[in-house]
Amino acid sequence: MLNASFMLLLFGPMLLGALALFAPGGKSRNMLVVINAAVLAISAGILVASRHEAALPELPHWLAVVGEWGIIAAVLFIAKQTRRPAIIGLGIVQACLAIGGEFFSEPSGSVPPAFIVDTLSLLMVLIVSFVGSLITVYAIGYMERHEHHGPDSQAGHGRFFFFLIGFLGAMNGLVLANDLRWLSIFWEITTVCSYMLIGHDNTSDSRISAERAFLINLAGGTALMIGQTIFLQAGNHAALSAMVTGRAFLPVAFLLFAAITKAALFPFQSWLLGAMVAPTPVSALLHSSTMVKAGVYLVLRLTPGLIGTKLATIVAIIGAFAFMTANLIAIGQSNGKKILAYSTIANLGLIVACAAINSPLAYAAAIMLLFFHAVAKALLFICMGTIEQAIGSRDIEDQSGLAHKMPLTTLALIIGMGSMLLPPFGVLIAKWLAMEASVNLPLVMLLVVGGNACAVVVWCKWLGRVMTHSSHPQYDIERLPLSMSLPQLVFSMMTLTSALGAIPAFTRVAEPLAARVFHLVPQSEGDIRLLGMVKDFMTWPLLSLLMIIGIGVYLTTRAFDTRHFRKPFLCGENIEGSRLSYEFRGPMEVKTLAMTRGYYLRGTLGEEKLTDLVNPIALALLITMFGVIGG
Repeated sequence: MLNASFMLLLFGPMLLGALALFAPGGKSRNMLVVINAAVLAISAGILVASRHEAALPELPHWLAVVGEWGIIAAVLFIAKQTRRPAIIGLGIVQACLAIGGEFFSEPSGSVPPAFIVDTLSLLMVLIVSFVGSLITVYAIGYMERHEHHGPDSQAGHGRFFFFLIGFLGAMNGLVLANDLRWLSIFWEITTVCSYMLIGHDNTSDSRISAERAFLINLAGGTALMIGQTIFLQAGNHAALSAMVTGRAFLPVAFLLFAAITKAALFPFQSWLLGAMVAPTPVSALLHSSTMVKAGVYLVLRLTPGLIGTKLATIVAIIGAFAFMTANLIAIGQSNGKKILAYSTIANLGLIVACAAINSPLAYAAAIMLLFFHAVAKALLFICMGTIEQAIGSRDIEDQSGLAHKMPLTTLALIIGMGSMLLPPFGVLIAKWLAMEASVNLPLVMLLVVGGNACAVVVWCKWLGRVMTHSSHPQYDIERLPLSMSLPQLVFSMMTLTSALGAIPAFTRVAEPLAARVFHLVPQSEGDIRLLGMVKDFMTWPLLSLLMIIGIGVYLTTRAFDTRHFRKPFLCGENIEGSRLSYEFRGPMEVKTLAMTRGYYLRGTLGEEKLTDLVNPIALALLITMFGVIGG
């Protein structure tokens, strides 16, 4: 059963995606998407039920050769289409590295397994197979609406679902791969899928964004192949586990570079921000909950090889710097999708920082954040996509009174934002642990504390806007297709459950995994004390308080009397009968709207201004990462 599940997780999505490509109609294609979701969920469940670490079946060597050269051919084909010399150059470099790798023979003795399942890879499989599958189901209804509202230049939905579904198989292969060659193959498949999905609408903006994303991720994939080649040249087995135990700092540094590009940390954030032009399911799946997680997954996998090194300290600073600056820039944004993108970059940076702090407490925080952030951010992205289709805008300033127009979606949006902000949700507990664990690295601690403060501003401002003008005599429940409403409901329930499940998840998954990674590292008294505090933490008082607040808000809303409502008076006559309660007649009989807006401080926190400052610093930190190799 374990072997069959492994094959289904890898090749099931690729086969069903190919069938979706040639499906004769929308109904049959939609059925294939649902079947794929069921297959992945069952297969992942079987892996969870096995409850033990194991080597998975070997795949034929010829299949790896075909896969490697197939990806290189795809890269060169895309390079020919885009006519970008940088892409052509990177494709040629990858071809040379692939040829060169054939001349290096691995040492004799026991060969590490090509694919393994352990707690970390299993956690990622759950994210891909459950969170990712729900997003593909959401895409059914979303893309039907997008067909009518999107540009005429958009590609066919068969091709869209081929890459969307096939991507899930590539991600499962990536997180289960121990062999560096297979890791590189699946890594680049996700890059190709990302390029095709970002460019789905075939507009000038989507093409530019797709090419940028492809170029940056291709550079990361090339760095991964360079690290693999250096490791092989030194006479080692081409296995990730061998690289970690061998303390091979130069190859590890190249893999860290690849991870930082995939996670879209500074100075590579532009590809993720540009990818927001893609349809919302693409943003939710590839660029929030799944693809970018491949980068932080690789850092978490490399952590044992970084313990006690200067390289780890630099990586921790890189991650914490991204966490602080991304949240700071997000304060100056009013585009909802862009806020979510910067928030994603910030949280990915925090996971990287926690993975490199050299503390089991921080590593446990990274594991918690890895899962709970994926669920919450998937919920926020699909809510944002539903809202954008309904009101025709991504601007959070246009979401005033949203609770009246879309009460269910608004409730789901509030749950998602609340989980990023309030205790005892898993995301906030993980951030608290990160702050506590970073005390031995003062610079990292300051960046983490500052980043959390900025995040509070971002989410409170958005929450305040959504809940403005939300009291009405009655609410009209919006009608959504089942394929859109069901994932929204499931993600909402999963997010709410995280408040109850955060401590059990820490005790049963995160803390044991961290203890295994740091089993030879003595724990400080502070870490031991905090571990005990987390295990003894009671969530029910906070949950009870949140429930009381929620009931109070509901009862207050229900008690609202329209007779007590007064329109704003701003030295002008209110226009009776207007559907806008804040419309009045001003000087010269001109109709005017009384508008309120949040503070964005763009003069200080403008995106371009801060990006020009942040990117050189981030680049300097990357260069420093290679400068401290061996220490």
